[in-house]
Amino acid sequence: MGDSPLRWGLAGTGGIAREFAGALAGLDGTIIAGVASRNSGASAGLRDLHGVGKSHGSLEDLAADPDIDVVYISTPAGLHKEHTITFLEAGKHVLIEKPFALNHAEALAIVETARRRGLFAMEAMWSRFLPAYVKLRQLVDSGAIGEVRGVEASFGFPMPSEGPGRISRVHDARMGGGSLLELGVYPVQLAHWMLGRPTDVAASSQLNDSGADLDTSALLSFSRGTATIRSSVTSPLPNQARILGSTGYISLPAPHQCPQEVGLSVYNTHGPGTVEEHLYKTPIEGPGLRYEIMEVARQLRAGKQESPVMPWQDTLDIMKTMDRIRASQNGYQPLNNATLPTNHKKD
Repeated sequence: MGDSPLRWGLAGTGGIAREFAGALAGLDGTIIAGVASRNSGASAGLRDLHGVGKSHGSLEDLAADPDIDVVYISTPAGLHKEHTITFLEAGKHVLIEKPFALNHAEALAIVETARRRGLFAMEAMWSRFLPAYVKLRQLVDSGAIGEVRGVEASFGFPMPSEGPGRISRVHDARMGGGSLLELGVYPVQLAHWMLGRPTDVAASSQLNDSGADLDTSALLSFSRGTATIRSSVTSPLPNQARILGSTGYISLPAPHQCPQEVGLSVYNTHGPGTVEEHLYKTPIEGPGLRYEIMEVARQLRAGKQESPVMPWQDTLDIMKTMDRIRASQNGYQPLNNATLPTNHKKD
């Protein structure tokens, strides 16, 4: 793409889209060239707030805009497959807000379309690009805690069950709601990043009438360890994470998806139970979402289709694990968007 500014389009105008627009606006070499939503007022408001080039009345119009290079998709997860493939088929690179899709089958359809079209696609797993996670990776790879044997992580807080005159998207399984897809994806991706693919999955959940999980606990078994994860949209959880090794452990304080320090505890040879403690400060400079934006720019300018930090296979493996967790739930119904209400079909 040379040195030309990267022209971004925004598909969706919710809170995360506004945060993303703010992060984009502060970066050199990027332009917010267009925005689209089913709510024309919200599109215009975002355009006026951040100096967006154009406000489009539909995602199809945004996809057809020749002045857009890459699109950030933050529409409800139940629509990610439909919307992402629309942009890929129109020749746009994509960054898809987590969760990437409703399930592994939908995620695979997106990846196969990106591969066929020769376009970049990445799940917006911003944590992996933050300074704390860069330090975490360095510590693990250097053998600071020996062999990784386990992960403990939780993410949860009360989220409203009612929206304006309707059930909240977070509590609607058809829209990709539920604690696992909304919040549990963070602990799941961390377990995958540290331990690889699980060999076995066991889980228990509390489901609402729509089939969305309100609270989920899961035990993931790996060839060299285990991971325990919890997610909730009804209760505040510790929201911390710990990576357990054969000679020590690494701590990520709350909120573990975007911490600004990393703790290292290492058992030494001076006597039983003796521990050396280290604390690494990892401040986030500016809006945290800027780090994943810079990763997209790096890979696009290098002519790559995927990021080595958040590659397609990782996304597919994570989605498959979440499918397996949901399959362990009592009353589980396979998630798909075939029965989405018509008023949710476009954003």
